[in-house]
Amino acid sequence: MKSILGSTQGDHNMHLQKTMVSNWQQHLFTGCIVFAVCCPAMAFAEPQNGFGAYVGFIGASENSVTSKGISVGVDAQFTINDKWSLNPYLMTSLEHSSVSTTVSDELVGMQFRRWFGDWFVGGQVFAHDRLIVANGTTQNSNYGIAPGVLMGVEYSSGWGAEIQADAFENSVTSGVYRNAVRLNFTYRWY
Repeated sequence: MKSILGSTQGDHNMHLQKTMVSNWQQHLFTGCIVFAVCCPAMAFAEPQNGFGAYVGFIGASENSVTSKGISVGVDAQFTINDKWSLNPYLMTSLEHSSVSTTVSDELVGMQFRRWFGDWFVGGQVFAHDRLIVANGTTQNSNYGIAPGVLMGVEYSSGWGAEIQADAFENSVTSGVYRNAVRLNFTYRWY
């Protein structure tokens, strides 16, 4: 009886954690949309062309298994006009999961950014390849295409920060869904 109660409590905790992460990502997405729609009267600074580098932290959840780690990446920013830019990017993360596995997730994608002074909001589409390793042996590999949202700030000095939420990441394997949030510190060379 005790093991059944323990199992039920564990399932409840996993469901609660998954629901909290999902709700947080939905609020971030809604906030980005509201910010983009409600703030057109702000002063606009022109985004600058240049190469950027990212380093930061990642927290992810995949089918009730959580992982945390470090994320690094590079991008190139191409301005469309004084309000919009396109940023193709490459990113990788190395994470340790709650079930003692190592997770590696590689992304190649495209961000579009709407600028409000030094601040921006945007969306992204990317392809990812995720690999799970335990005791030096590959346990699982999934790949797929997914969207996400982002917001951040980038100063004329080149320094900045951004948060990315990949709330809908899926794969070619049925039933595998990965949600990730990245907090990156950035530097851009103009």
